[in-house]
Amino acid sequence: MAKVYDFNYIHGEQEVVLPPGKYLLECWGAAGGGGIRIVDFNLRSKGGYSKGELTLRKETTLYVYAGSKGSNYDSTFNGGGKAMMHESPSGGGILYCNGGGATDIRLIGGSWDNEQSLLSRIIVAGGGGRNNFETKGGDGGGDAGGDGSKADSKGTQTNGGKGEAGLDGSFGKGGSAVSASSGENYGGGGGGWYGGGSGYNAGGGSGYVLTENSYKPAGYIPTKEYWLENTSMTVGGGIAEENGKAKITLLQGLPFLVISSYTPEQAVFTAGHTEENKLSKIEWFIDDVLKETFTTDLYLEKTINYTLEDNALHTLKIVVTDINNMTYEQVVTISKSIMPLPADANLQDISTKLTEIGEGFKNGKTSIINTLALKNIEASLNNTLVELSEKIKASFDSGDASAQDLMNQLTQANNTISQLNSKYKYASGTIDVVKNSSLMANLYGESFGRQPGTWLKIDNLGFIPNIFVAECQYVTSNNYFFKHIVIATCNINWFWEKKDFSARIVFTKEKNSNQDFSGSGIIYSNNERDVYINNKGINVPASSPNVSSYLHSWHAIKFI
Repeated sequence: MAKVYDFNYIHGEQEVVLPPGKYLLECWGAAGGGGIRIVDFNLRSKGGYSKGELTLRKETTLYVYAGSKGSNYDSTFNGGGKAMMHESPSGGGILYCNGGGATDIRLIGGSWDNEQSLLSRIIVAGGGGRNNFETKGGDGGGDAGGDGSKADSKGTQTNGGKGEAGLDGSFGKGGSAVSASSGENYGGGGGGWYGGGSGYNAGGGSGYVLTENSYKPAGYIPTKEYWLENTSMTVGGGIAEENGKAKITLLQGLPFLVISSYTPEQAVFTAGHTEENKLSKIEWFIDDVLKETFTTDLYLEKTINYTLEDNALHTLKIVVTDINNMTYEQVVTISKSIMPLPADANLQDISTKLTEIGEGFKNGKTSIINTLALKNIEASLNNTLVELSEKIKASFDSGDASAQDLMNQLTQANNTISQLNSKYKYASGTIDVVKNSSLMANLYGESFGRQPGTWLKIDNLGFIPNIFVAECQYVTSNNYFFKHIVIATCNINWFWEKKDFSARIVFTKEKNSNQDFSGSGIIYSNNERDVYINNKGINVPASSPNVSSYLHSWHAIKFI
């Protein structure tokens, strides 16, 4: 039996953690309020219906927001516009005339009207607009909602509906009535991707499903891994006089894999599947050459052993296949001696590897120093590699009878120096920002361009770094502390279709105050448009200065 997750209206977010798999996502928007003389609820405004199939390759947390119907109390949940006046049934009580709330699924939780949360919605069903006594409001969408008494009061894919006398709809919100005699009889527009406008009969909110070709507003957060397929949206496809709801159905489980550790000699991993007893085989490859295939005990932790060539990068690929021939694979870079980073490296991994590289330098120098001691030549770790080379040359000029032995040691020492130089390069300095509003950068993982306006540019570095870090800090005249950070990567084999990036981040707080830092940032794709780390040097976006002097200290490191 398929796994089904049901979500009804609770006036708050509902979190769900989904394992890898292919899922059907369905949303029903909430009905609009009012319409006391429309006896058949089916003839009052209804919410919309949206559906689509989403494939998740890793465990993912989603947040569901089910809208409240417009007849609920005097405020609605998830975007329904608020009415100023309501209808009174003959038997007493109040029939509220708010717009129905949208129902949606998003990547970021929190308050329903948080801007970042709204910009993370991947599927939306619009809410119905307010009905007026005996006349119907606009249904929820759908690609667009239904119009109320005003022809352009519906929400669309790119705009909110126009308010008849109250407020227009906006992104995620239906228009509300205004507190004035001309607008008090107007009800609320339906919530949605874009909300419907307020009106005597208010407009319905629009629906939305994220696809490759769907509209994506500025600042939109989800990437292509959340594109849905086999989508449809229906105007008025919601349930009459009901709150919104959502459903997530597992259509097909998928295999997954966790590599817990790997070294130049062995790797340890565990394979699994969303559904029971669905794995068929596990294969592993070194440099795309098949080494072994497992067909039994597939769910148990496995340790594989291999032998690598020294001073060369290799790829370890593990592929898990299920009985439906669905596959999942991970590829990591491994080596012996040259110490590359893991494919999903974080800053702590980078720090650890740089420590190992430093130890490599120390050990290499120690070998050279011990060799010079054979000639009673004084040397220490404080000597540079060039100074050690000069000391070795001077030892040959001494004409000692053990020159051949020393020559052999020199060859070994030079090899050590060459290996160290090939593994690791480093440069640092200070630089001011460059103002250039014509240069362009792509948002990370997207083709949408931006003009950062402020850049860090370093020419003729002499090598292509894998990591570039720059920072600047200052205190403004109004006593606020600012810390600006730029981080960029190049030629790092990031995990799961991630790619090299350039990020600029700003942290700030009032100086000497006991408060947390607040931060903001933006990530761009590296080596796209005018952003680059290559043979020419470095050109990456930076933050705009708040003071006239804006020097950054920077560090560039090559370790692959």
